[in-house]
Order: sequence, then structure tokens, then C-alpha cells
Amino acid sequence: MYKKKFKQHGLPCPCGESSDAYALDYKDDGYCFSCSKPFSKKENVIDTVKTGVEEFEYWPHRGISRGTYEFFNVKTKFIDGEPSEVGFIWPSGGVRIRRLGEDIAKSDRFYSKGSMNNPGLFGQDKFDPGSKDGIVIVAGGHDVLATHEMLGGKYAVVCPTSESVAKRDVANQWNYINSFKKIFICFDNDEAGYKAASDIAPLFDFHKVYHVRLTTHKDPNEYLEAQQVDSFRKIFENAKRFSPDNIISSFSDIREALRKDSESQIGTYPFSSLQTNTYGLHEGEVVVVKARRGVGKTELLRAIEHHLLKTTKVNLGLIHLEEDTGTTIKAIAGYELSVPATLPDCGLSEEDILEGYKRAVSDDEGRVHLYLSFDREDEELLFNNIRFLVAAAGCKVIVLDHITWLATGRDDDDERKKLDRISQGLKLLAKELRFCLIMISHVNAQGGTRGSANIENVANTIISLDRDEKHPDPFTRSVVHVMLEKVRLGGRTGPAGKAVFNIMTGKLEELTDQSYKEIDVKEFAI
Repeated sequence: MYKKKFKQHGLPCPCGESSDAYALDYKDDGYCFSCSKPFSKKENVIDTVKTGVEEFEYWPHRGISRGTYEFFNVKTKFIDGEPSEVGFIWPSGGVRIRRLGEDIAKSDRFYSKGSMNNPGLFGQDKFDPGSKDGIVIVAGGHDVLATHEMLGGKYAVVCPTSESVAKRDVANQWNYINSFKKIFICFDNDEAGYKAASDIAPLFDFHKVYHVRLTTHKDPNEYLEAQQVDSFRKIFENAKRFSPDNIISSFSDIREALRKDSESQIGTYPFSSLQTNTYGLHEGEVVVVKARRGVGKTELLRAIEHHLLKTTKVNLGLIHLEEDTGTTIKAIAGYELSVPATLPDCGLSEEDILEGYKRAVSDDEGRVHLYLSFDREDEELLFNNIRFLVAAAGCKVIVLDHITWLATGRDDDDERKKLDRISQGLKLLAKELRFCLIMISHVNAQGGTRGSANIENVANTIISLDRDEKHPDPFTRSVVHVMLEKVRLGGRTGPAGKAVFNIMTGKLEELTDQSYKEIDVKEFAI
């Protein structure tokens, strides 16, 4: 124990780790009770002659009570009895400090001490996940305190480091926020606040997101300072589920809709016949690839995934339910290296595969997001994770291989009902978040999507694959016939080319007149 007597307590430590654990003795030597380190007078950065006597306390101001400041552990620094700064401690341990005083420029009003990298949300450490009926997301620290006080502690209240990075901070704490039954967004009543709210809302199921639209004041703290608590509560209680403005009529809105439509193409297909007849992959589109087992759906289908990685900058979310992630990674690397990397005798080392994968994604860790596993009985979890992949991880294409796996093992009626719900929900999600969903489906004895006809009903494009697996000629057995059964954009249905699985490269390749001449048919004689 450091036994010197001190003349001052509760000072910020020169080490930067604490805002109130430093003390000065009568020789102006110091000691930090947080880092347990003594400081000599020469090392001491606090000059009592220049700064005066500093004290820290829970000071009620801006209409907020002392008890609320104490609950959130927000202290005010006084110098010679005058308040100078307020410190808000984030879950990371970093402190966001607001300078007090009307003469301080807005650009100099805030600064930080300690770690603010991935800081979490202010107030998050005061409420356990799912511990309240709902959570309120506001713009700043004083708004957190004011909202908590006006609502009587009924809800958890948090804020990001700023509205400009609100989406980043909230996305990083997605699991925590999503644990609450209701999510209230109550940002400032200005353009920046509306934009931040619009950025955050799509991260979560719209059924649980509410928008608190302030009216007469800019933020919650102003309502408390103006003693309009009842008015704030009424606005809060009347909050509607969040929905973006979705009715247009003005010419400017019409022009914007046309512009978005012209820019809606996400990418192209790897095969020229498919591309010519479908005009590519588009935002809000559902593509269904169907075939019997073993025909080539997964290889197509993989060819599309690799083609998008090499010809676009979009991020992909891959949900391959019937294979482990190692196989998916090997397949991506194999397409890049033109080697059947999924086979045990492919000749590639683990390092070779990793390098091939990194090359396929252009050495960008954010290009591909692999969905590991989930309880297939939990439909809501599937929707929430796809929502996260699109809204938070920026994935513009989601591949679900295969949808029929989600209801396998049920009796026919239960399987149909579940696949009806899932396919309809996925279609609405694709339209809401404007991503392209590629769903793989097995077929029934009649050639329709197995388990539910609704899978085909929600599709914009249906690609059907077939091949003669029992033909005596090995090359003929390897030829996949591509058929377009439904094309909502353009309506060009019918045969859409051929492809062949090249066992030497491990890739599904388009079979054109020229490529046929270049193929060594003997390679298929196994």
C-alpha cells in the first residue's frame, strides 16, 4: 500500500488509464491507484499552479439529476470550483469528454482519452442483454442520461460515439441490441439524425424497430431541459415501426427511381447464353437453380460465385448447408487455381489453398462471408443472419444452397408450409434490402421444386439443369443442359446453352463450339 498522505484526490492520471484515480501529495509527487504507479514531480503533468485545484463529482446539470449521473458513472471535473469537463466512460474503458462552456467552438467540444477502438455503446455495460422490454438508441451521452430519466429506467438506453459512425458502432454490437424485444431509434431531429436512423434500421427485423420522431426539440435532453417530459413520453409511446419513405409521386422521386433501376445490375453470369437471356443478376431479385441430385446445381451450379468475385467488387454471403466451410473454401480456391481442390488427391497443400482463396477474394477479408451453421428449425435466426450479412457486412449477393434442406425430414404438409413461409420471407427480405438471392433447390418427381411450389412462385428467374448421368459415353454424361424456365426481365425462356464439368480443373465450364474443339474428350474417360 502506498502510504503517503495526499492533498488532492480524484485527478486524471498522467498514464491516461484513469480519469479520477490519481492523487498528489504535499511535495507535488503523485500516485495512481489505477495503474499502481508513483510519479515524481518532474513526471507529473498536472500543474496545480496553472490549472488550479481539480475536483471530480456527480454534478446535476442540464436538467439531469445527480442519481442518473451516478448510475451511469458520469463525473464532472471542476477547476477552482468551476465546472470544466464531463467524462462519459465507454465499455472499452475509453473516455469521451465534453468540454463545458458557451465560448468553446463546436469542433473543439469533444475529445477522447484511452482506447476508443471498437468502444461499444455508451450505457451498454449498465444493462444486461435482453434485460429490458426494449432498448433506445440516441445520439449522445447527455441524451442517454436524459432519456433514461424521462422514461423512468423502463428501457435500456445507449448511444454510439457519433451519428456519423452510428451504423458501424451499432453493427459491431448487433447481437447485444438484437437481444431486446423492441428497438427504438431516437436520433436528433435534423438531417444527420434522419440519415443515421435510416442507416441503422435495416440492420434489424423491421417488426421490432420503432422510430421516435422528435418534433419541437432537437434531442431528448432539450425536452428534459424545457421540462417537457410528458411531451417526450407521448412521442415515445406513439412511435411507429420504422419504415423508409416508400410512396413516390413527384417527378424528382420518379427520376430517382429510374436511376436506381438503371443501376440495379449487380453482376453478370459466367456463361454467355445465360447472360444474354437474363441481363445479369439484379438487386431485389430471387434466382432459383433447380435440378436432381448430382446434376450440377452447386457447381453452377460456384461458377457464379467465382465469376462475381473476379468481375465485380460486391461482397458475397455464402450459406452452403450441406457442406462444411472447409469444402466451400477449397472450392473457391480451386476455381481460382483451376485445380479440383475439394478432392483429397488434388496435390495442393493447405498453404496453396489459402493462397488461392486469398487471390480469389483479391486479398480482401470482407469479400466473402461464410455462414457456419444454425438450427434449421429457427426460421427467424436465418432471416436475422441474412439481414446482418446484407445490412452490416455489405453483401449484395446471398447464395442459399439449398433451401429444401431447411425442411427435410418433415411430413409433406409440414414441409410445404415451412418452405412456403421461408421462401416468401426471403423474397420480401431481398426486395426490402435490395440484394440478389440465389437459391438452390432439389426437384420432385414432376420436375418442380421439391416441397413447395412457392419457391418457384417467388423467383424472378428459374434456371433448370439436366444431364444424362447414365449415358455410356463419359463426355456426354458430363454435359449439363441449361434451361431457363422463367425470366421475369425480358421473358426469354428456353434452352440457354450447355456446360461441362471439367474433371481436370474441377470447374463447370461453358460448352461453346470453340470450347468443344479445345476439349480433350479422352480426359472424361474414367
